[in-house]
Amino acid sequence: MVSRMMIYQMKSFRLGVAVFVLGMSVSAMGQSQTEINTPTELLKSMIDVLNAHNEERMKNFVEKWAPTSVPVSQRVKRWMDLSEQGGPFKIDSPVKETDKVVEAIVVDRMGTRLAFRLHFKTAPSLAIEGIQIMPSFAVEGIGATSTDWKNLDDLAETLRKKSHSPAMGIAMIRNGDLKIGVAGVRTVGQKGSVQPADVWSVGSIGKSICSTIIGMLVEKKKLSWNETLRSALPGIPMNKAYEKVTLAEIMRHRGGIPEDPGFRRKEVQRIVGSANSPKAIRAAYIRDILRRTPIAAPNERFAYSNAGYALLSSIAEQATGLPYETLVRNWIFKPLGLKNSIMGHENLPSARPNGHMEDSSGLHPVDQTGPLESMFAGAGGGISMSVGDLAKFGQMHLNGLRGKDGLLKASTIKELHRGIPEGPGGERFYACGWGIDSLKGIETYHGHNGSNGTMRAQIAIFPKSNLVVVGIVNRGGEQEPAPGLEAVLAIAKKYATVR
Repeated sequence: MVSRMMIYQMKSFRLGVAVFVLGMSVSAMGQSQTEINTPTELLKSMIDVLNAHNEERMKNFVEKWAPTSVPVSQRVKRWMDLSEQGGPFKIDSPVKETDKVVEAIVVDRMGTRLAFRLHFKTAPSLAIEGIQIMPSFAVEGIGATSTDWKNLDDLAETLRKKSHSPAMGIAMIRNGDLKIGVAGVRTVGQKGSVQPADVWSVGSIGKSICSTIIGMLVEKKKLSWNETLRSALPGIPMNKAYEKVTLAEIMRHRGGIPEDPGFRRKEVQRIVGSANSPKAIRAAYIRDILRRTPIAAPNERFAYSNAGYALLSSIAEQATGLPYETLVRNWIFKPLGLKNSIMGHENLPSARPNGHMEDSSGLHPVDQTGPLESMFAGAGGGISMSVGDLAKFGQMHLNGLRGKDGLLKASTIKELHRGIPEGPGGERFYACGWGIDSLKGIETYHGHNGSNGTMRAQIAIFPKSNLVVVGIVNRGGEQEPAPGLEAVLAIAKKYATVR
């Protein structure tokens, strides 16, 4: 399900480079137009508004300076959430300004360094076209990432210790050669060591599995990329605004589907009701989704949506008559020979890495199983894989990107990896369950990250270097870069660098 989508709650965190994209066009940020004459002043004014944490001021600002189709209430909530979770923010570097972008490194109240990037226009007047908030390393480069490691066990131990995780697993496939490294214990305070074949929650990386199944159904001519929700879910009541949303738009998070980053137990119980099978739970959830008002018009903007992928899993069930769990096992795990991959918590082995969360008294094992996993199955809920199996899944996609047919045709793989810019500037792209990104010094890569709140996982594919990398730790948290991404960067600095 959702990885920690963004640095904060409103997140869209898929490659491990967390980015908050605010789709809005605004002027002046709470001050009068005459008081703001430059993009740098605009950036500083935005930070002042966030630090004020005043809902009425923010509402007045949005109503006056942000005339877009996104409802005022949604924008105010996003800004208030960001202000509450990270503020006050303090600029920690000289502001850099170009003809379209103004950017600065900012420190939040917990000491996390972030890059605030504003895309602006100057005609007919100075205005913000979009905002991105990301970890500072996304713009400062990866120079601090270590390449001083001898093997993957060594790297796993180094990053495990650095992140204070009980255990870490890393896998890489380079030129077809699989290597695995593990370090640490399955449960904090206990002796059981993590093993190479152990299964870990992969979280939102499951979106790439779901999109793969949709790709298979397209090849079987049971669905099409431009299939609409009305056609794919016949007979299911839905808000009329959803009827023309296409599968391709949903897979790229452009269908205006509610984001649903998570639910409290009471809300899950309300949605699930008396449903007790995974398929029935999903049916109840999609009816709840489709009764709601869309958060945007089709293809209007990028909005990372777990609910969208829940819809896709139910569409796959409608097209085949099979439960989504069966499709994942029979269409993905079995044909790829993924013997250490499990769908659903009922089949999990007792000896496995436990997820952990930290509170004021320390790190504790946490069980996240329950109906939420079934609701979010298409978004990655309830999927557990060994690092080696996840790398093999990535290898199948790598083969397609390099022009080789396999479980899917290369042409289908390439369509699943055809990205569309997430926001203004076009620096970051999202395809169908895959993000496409580049960091200074390494090859552009296709990947995703994932978390159920108690583990953090990362996969990255480097097509030109014929390389797949996976990294997972068994603790939640907001450390950036995440340990899995640090593993990706450390390996990429050896095998996938660019000048």
